[in-house]
Amino acid sequence: MFEIIAMVTMLIDHIGGAFFPDQPWFRIIGRLAMPLYTYGIVQGYRYTRNFKKYLLRLLLIASTSQVFYTLLFREYRPNIVFTFIVCLLLLKYFIESKDRAFLKYYIVINATIFLQLFQFSYGAYAFILTLIYYYNKRIILNHNLLNIAAYFVNGWTLQLYSFVASILIKYVPNPRLTGHMRTFYTIFYPLHLAVLVLIDRLIH
Repeated sequence: MFEIIAMVTMLIDHIGGAFFPDQPWFRIIGRLAMPLYTYGIVQGYRYTRNFKKYLLRLLLIASTSQVFYTLLFREYRPNIVFTFIVCLLLLKYFIESKDRAFLKYYIVINATIFLQLFQFSYGAYAFILTLIYYYNKRIILNHNLLNIAAYFVNGWTLQLYSFVASILIKYVPNPRLTGHMRTFYTIFYPLHLAVLVLIDRLIH
């Protein structure tokens, strides 16, 4: 269920960003997508049977999507799937460091610097949210605190609405997609970007 909500809200967000940048309600609805996808990455880490295959699948999606992402938004920074890949790797090493507190802090600090320095989408925000969902404690409160911090540091006003995703995660059952719908979910990111690029070229 969350996968469908994530796809729909991301599509609305990208339609707004590409074609209606002066209409904030597209972006407000779209604030649900990134947290839901982040939650999906955490679940993928927990339950994947083969971490390397999971990582390679994300890398294929990210690489395939990059051209369409750049053409649609005219941005040359990595698309959001690259951010998820970095967060997934950081999460793996963070958890595997176990009780070595110094190493955990080292990972968090360097993750923050790396994600911000190389202009990954959402930067350090994405990794901190990944940790919030992994530990699954007071996620609504912690998500709101993260949003408030992002507002004061980056001026992200619209991101304040994204806590609704954590309410869904906390209180709404989430039956997983299976079969063809699971496949569609996997290819949706590059597919919808390609369609939006085509529409953009047809109307301009």
